[in-house]
Amino acid sequence: MALLIPLALCFIVSYLTVTTIYNLLFHPLASIPGPFLSRISYLPSFYHACKGDRHVWIWKNFEKYGDKFRTAPNLILFNSTRAFNDIYGSRSNCKRSGFYRVWQRNKDDIHTMNSTDPALHAKKRKLLNLVFTEQSLKAASPLIVSHIDRWIDLLTEETEDQGWTCPHNMATRVDYLVFDILGDLCFGQSFNTKEPGENKLKKIPHFVMQQMSKSPIFELLLYMQPRGLNKFLEPLKKPEIKGWNAFIDESVDTRLDTHRSGSSGRERQDMFHFILNAIDPDTNLPAFSNRVTLLSETRLLVLAGTDTTALTLSALFFYLANNPLVMAKLSAEIRSTFTSAYEIVIGARLSGCKYLRACVDETLRLSHPAPGELPREVLPGGAVIDGHPYPAGTVVGCAAWSMGRDKHVYGDAEIYRPERWIPSSESEGCNTAADVLKLKKAFHPFSIGAMNCAGQNLATLELLLVSARTVWKTDFRLAPAKGTVDDQQGMGWGQRYSQQYVVKDAYLCFKDGPSLQFKRRAY
Repeated sequence: MALLIPLALCFIVSYLTVTTIYNLLFHPLASIPGPFLSRISYLPSFYHACKGDRHVWIWKNFEKYGDKFRTAPNLILFNSTRAFNDIYGSRSNCKRSGFYRVWQRNKDDIHTMNSTDPALHAKKRKLLNLVFTEQSLKAASPLIVSHIDRWIDLLTEETEDQGWTCPHNMATRVDYLVFDILGDLCFGQSFNTKEPGENKLKKIPHFVMQQMSKSPIFELLLYMQPRGLNKFLEPLKKPEIKGWNAFIDESVDTRLDTHRSGSSGRERQDMFHFILNAIDPDTNLPAFSNRVTLLSETRLLVLAGTDTTALTLSALFFYLANNPLVMAKLSAEIRSTFTSAYEIVIGARLSGCKYLRACVDETLRLSHPAPGELPREVLPGGAVIDGHPYPAGTVVGCAAWSMGRDKHVYGDAEIYRPERWIPSSESEGCNTAADVLKLKKAFHPFSIGAMNCAGQNLATLELLLVSARTVWKTDFRLAPAKGTVDDQQGMGWGQRYSQQYVVKDAYLCFKDGPSLQFKRRAY
């Protein structure tokens, strides 16, 4: 027994030494620049994932090493439009990496987001596309609008000094709104989290994937998942997670019972209606007849749809409140285009509000809801990325937070300037149509290719409706106690700029603020 400890230590030291030498000198990626520790270990990436600033750390390394760097021994991140197209485009020889398998609750819990097999994903995505149609979008619009109007009423009902309300933390308020919208669209019932009073669903679960997926023992965790790890972890889940899963199960079963009872003709045309009535064109049978599949897809739609849209809206309110000239210009567009809030619905007039869309795009550029990379694994045969070959098994990606701050593309990349997205005359700044086209070729907030966001049209509609109706009905400002943004000098390089919406990277984001006051507009 006394010899076991020295032998174990000797083995560990030998293993680490051999692994370090291999990663530095003989690994296929050995010639790629990057921080020394990142080239030999996953620890730096894991450390910053735990801190929640991994997206900023990635950007700093691009500033040091150029448009690509070795983020971990087998992970290369890129910061160029060409690389983005090579990795995520329809002709890419890459698949989703093992990162996405972390989302599986069990071996049967495979949905559109966590399916890593290209053929399986293509099948699931083809079926999910049957749900996100123009018809379903039009049917969803009145439901979305009803929640927005109620939300604005709640924001403005209690006024204090000179008609301004008490401060509202928009991160929380927006979470409740989007969560209620998705609940209504998926299950035909509002979660009522935006309403005053106690509600167990107000503890909304959020995606937290970074720490586990960037761990040095990630591959071991993936191996152990179907071999008992998931069952071991199930009892350790937080009560709100267990309650949420039970609620989803109950909601799906209730809606299925209604559908099977023959009363489906009286169902509202919400998202679940289209899910249950979608027909697989390959079999001519219901596309989502399996209960397990329904549970997986609806969990994905509600949680992923909430986190992404809510982050973008929170950031949008932050940038509008901190940029009065932008806010004035947007208000003028919205209030001159529509004579009443009731006219702000899906259609040509809303989609024709160019400055509104520019504000949304500029927000997505600076505050993408998934600020890190969407990791892809190179398939057999290898891949040419940004003009250079990479072997099968290499994990690659582009980080949205860094891509949106590429000075070669955006110039004044740190500035919130929606005008960059709209062609203008020479007297207005000479932002030509060619300039705007160049920006749009580099801007892919919903990704591209076969694995882009299936719900992007729904998300865009929500963003436009919430922002337009809120701007038409209210004035808002930073709460006086926070009339100037808190000093961010202590947050370190990359987050010191006070006009930047700060988030914590957890694959999707944790957010806080802005703190705003509202006043119902006199009209």
